[in-house]
Amino acid sequence: MRRKGRMDRPRQDDLPKRSWLEHGQSVLLLVVATSIFLIAALGLAIDGGQMYAQRQMAQAAADAAAQAGMMSIFRGTNATATFPFGTGNPPIASSTCTTTDGRTPCVYARLNGFGATASDTVTLSFPATVTGVTLPSVPIPAFAVTVQRSLKTGLIRFVGAAATSTITAKATAGLDGTVSPDCIIVLDPSAPNAFLVNNGATVAATGCQIAVNSSSAQAATIAAGSSVTGTELDIVGGCSCVGGFPTLKTGQPAVADPFASLPAPTIGSCAAHPSMYTAGNGANIQPGTYCGGITVTNGVTGVTFAPGIYIINGGGLTFGGGVTVSGSNLMFYLTGTNATYASLTIANGVTVTLSGPTSGTYQGVLFYQDRTITSNSNATFAGGANMNLTGSLYFPTTNVSFSNGVSGADTTAIVAKQVSFVGGANIKYDPTGSLTGLFSKAVALMQ
Repeated sequence: MRRKGRMDRPRQDDLPKRSWLEHGQSVLLLVVATSIFLIAALGLAIDGGQMYAQRQMAQAAADAAAQAGMMSIFRGTNATATFPFGTGNPPIASSTCTTTDGRTPCVYARLNGFGATASDTVTLSFPATVTGVTLPSVPIPAFAVTVQRSLKTGLIRFVGAAATSTITAKATAGLDGTVSPDCIIVLDPSAPNAFLVNNGATVAATGCQIAVNSSSAQAATIAAGSSVTGTELDIVGGCSCVGGFPTLKTGQPAVADPFASLPAPTIGSCAAHPSMYTAGNGANIQPGTYCGGITVTNGVTGVTFAPGIYIINGGGLTFGGGVTVSGSNLMFYLTGTNATYASLTIANGVTVTLSGPTSGTYQGVLFYQDRTITSNSNATFAGGANMNLTGSLYFPTTNVSFSNGVSGADTTAIVAKQVSFVGGANIKYDPTGSLTGLFSKAVALMQ
């Protein structure tokens, strides 16, 4: 007997059939929804992990390719390699690597796993500016590599995601370095009068400093009637300063030879030029090894030196009176034995317009004297010469002498054992260091 007022819960088979079916469908929908969510979460985890790993590998490939490419540009091998890149006048157009591309950055991208298949795109570009970075004023201050890869998605496709996704990585490498404040560096560690200005000479070191490494009590001499202008005169030893001079600091630390690690170029055979080469009017001289030297005799005009490296193996380089000589993107390496070595001579009334390499190992070095030479043959710039020299005059073990007034408006630096001025000269500073090579060059990742 049932108690009065109590209601028994209906059994499931007592419920209407429709209500029972709807209850079962709700459970099924919940299971399906949960399954979809789990599949999506699992797909996102798997595909997301894959894309993250691929993105990290792509960044490593881009970094390696950008650094390798910039190092090649820095050394100049980008232009001389079997597969050149980045050549021509800026702005240089971007390009895409092929799957078998022999260009240095393309090879490095492939070595790091990107660029060997059609699913990858490796792009090379040459930005003129990099946000937040001050780049040197060189033709190619930075180099960028962009790596892209198309990936097939996995489980995430079952919840409506695209069948493929693209990962992208970019790296920018550039030249970084500190510019030397000096435009004249005298290397002799002990000689008196290592830096000498007399005979009423006026020397303008425009916008830069002069460093004298000699520890002598009279390391520098500026005679009465002569004057030197510049931002500062730093001397290890002392100065007999009677004429005019800039802010003087004695007892300063020696300045390191900025080109001490500069390698010597390879000296070629004497076969092509076994003896002194004498240029005539309108001569177009080609780079190479000249055994016995090069001379442009008095009155010869219109002589042009083609771009490249000139090895002067004995005999020296002489520009006679009244000649006109020009050339750009070149370097003269003066060498020989102590018996055959002869230096550089620019005579009276010469008009000479020369500039050093704009990139590569010898960037900014116009004249380079073999540091093994101990000859007394000095580089001489004589009176009345109109010199437009862009680059450094590097004579580490011999002296440089300016006499009777030398004019010139281009950017020059002097790094020599000793330097003397008997006539005036104007040395114009290179604040970027790129025209004279006086900056501590290094390749660095910037972005």
